[in-house]
Amino acid sequence: MRKLSIILGLIFAVLAVILSVLPLYKLAFIPAILAAIFGIVAFLKARNQDLPTHVIQVVFLLTIISLSLATYKTIFTVAEVGDTKELKQTEDKRKEEAKEELEDIIITD
Repeated sequence: MRKLSIILGLIFAVLAVILSVLPLYKLAFIPAILAAIFGIVAFLKARNQDLPTHVIQVVFLLTIISLSLATYKTIFTVAEVGDTKELKQTEDKRKEEAKEELEDIIITD
């Protein structure tokens, strides 16, 4: 049970670090919480059996790094919406060009 918890904790911790660096940083909270849970389970099992906890400490370190990165990005990332008038004008222009191209097409049977 301890080895399985360590392996799952490492997998979720690495996944959380990867997601916290990518633009999908808000999804990093889910594997980070799972990594912390598996890390706690592995730590309690190791402490009861007097086994080393070095790998479990790596799980906690990666979890803390991913949570701090994801939290930082969540707080300080501002989503800005640009000027939509230019986009609307470009879209209208492309529609007109598409209509002109379709009018020039001659269909023969």
